[in-house]
This record gives sequence, C-alpha cells and structure tokens, in this order.
Amino acid sequence: MMSFRTLLVFLLLLAGCSNQSEEIPPGIISKDSMISIMADIHIAEARLINAGGVVVKQKDVKSAYMRKILSEASDDTTRFLKSFDFYATHPEIFSQMYEQIIVEISKRQAEEK
Repeated sequence: MMSFRTLLVFLLLLAGCSNQSEEIPPGIISKDSMISIMADIHIAEARLINAGGVVVKQKDVKSAYMRKILSEASDDTTRFLKSFDFYATHPEIFSQMYEQIIVEISKRQAEEK
C-alpha cells in the first residue's frame, strides 16, 4: 500500500507537470496572430540583414517594416508591444509559440523555393 507521503509527492509532481493553459487577457493579440506577425517580423529582419548594401537609416526602415506588418495584421505597435510583453513574461507559452514561429518560417521558405 502506498504511503500518504509517497502519494502526496506523486500528486505534487503530477500537478507540476500538468499543462495549465494561461488565459489570454483582453487586449492581447491571440497566439495564432502573434505567431504569424512574429514570423513576418523575423523574415523582414532577415531581409534587412541580408540586403547587403549599407542602409543609411536602418532603424527607420525596420520601423517601416514593423508598421506595414502590423497594419496588414490590423494591429498597431502599442498593442503588439503589450502582447509581446505579456507572452515574454509567460515563458512556457512563449517557448511553444517560438516553436510554431520556426515551423511557420520554414514553411514559407519551402514555398519560396
């Protein structure tokens, strides 16, 4: 027969391993939309880096890319940054999202070939 202490340890370990889904607060961009937006941003940043020539105002160009991407997603910089901060402070969610971002970028690269 299992002792009470062994049962308690088992239940605590089980609870610690459970995938508790964090509720996304109002005003935060959904995970799926955020994944798509962040994939777009990473691709835009890679294009800037690989552009070769000297970009005189790279920060301005980067900001323009960001505004265009967010505009196409019907979002704005303030909401994006608030959402990014939320996900960044929830590493388990953020890590899962980044796995999906990598998959999304890989799919897009495969489609371009």
